[in-house]
Amino acid sequence: MRLRLGKVTVYVEHPVPLEPPAAGPPPPPQPLKLTKKELKKMRTQRRQAREKEKQELIRQGLLEPPKPKVKISNLMRVLGEEATLDPTAIEQEVRRQMGERQAAHDDRNIARMLTPAERRDKKLRKLFDNTPGGALTTRTAVYRVEDLSHGQHRFKVDVNARENHLSGIMLLCPGTFNLVVVEGCPKSLKRYHKLMLRRIDWNATPLPQPGEEEDDAADAAEAVAEDKPNNSCHLVWEERKKVGALLRYVCNYYAHPKHA
Repeated sequence: MRLRLGKVTVYVEHPVPLEPPAAGPPPPPQPLKLTKKELKKMRTQRRQAREKEKQELIRQGLLEPPKPKVKISNLMRVLGEEATLDPTAIEQEVRRQMGERQAAHDDRNIARMLTPAERRDKKLRKLFDNTPGGALTTRTAVYRVEDLSHGQHRFKVDVNARENHLSGIMLLCPGTFNLVVVEGCPKSLKRYHKLMLRRIDWNATPLPQPGEEEDDAADAAEAVAEDKPNNSCHLVWEERKKVGALLRYVCNYYAHPKHA
């Protein structure tokens, strides 16, 4: 195969865009997003509609009217003369009704309470769930780190990727640069993006080891900082797609760039 080098120039050819032969499918219907004020108004309207329906059933005799909620504070106002006939018996009856209402309230709360498994699934769904109704729910990001020789940096990059349920690979190549490729849901990748670009101090010096004097460790750290160039991390590439290609998170060490 021969290459005609005379045809290679510095110019970039931009092909003429052509219309597709057939019209594409229409976009899926997008869910209507309401503000907090509109959601509150809709809840109020639904609650008022339920109350009107309940009052109509009571007027037609199809539903038994609710009993008055008698308390110690409104005892005389609700019962009137009946409370003065036998105050002790009336007070006992009122306290019994208050206990029944409180017990029914506690039973309803217990019935709505989530089990430990459901609570754990809800927490995981809140932290790692994909965008509901979205087609492109998996994101892939590539970060370039100039130096990953610091053990604490490697630990943070590795552990945070596993805790955020990200799959990917960390390519370590001393002397050149290092690559971190991660893939996961948008929520996890957003947290990891903040870690890589904002939270980690890439120019931090290693802490003194046990048994090592602080002055010697500080002198060694200063000498290392003077010799090493400025370390940094930046986002090289990011993409959204339907299905992820990486199954788990691994860390590979390469002594030479060609092997990587």
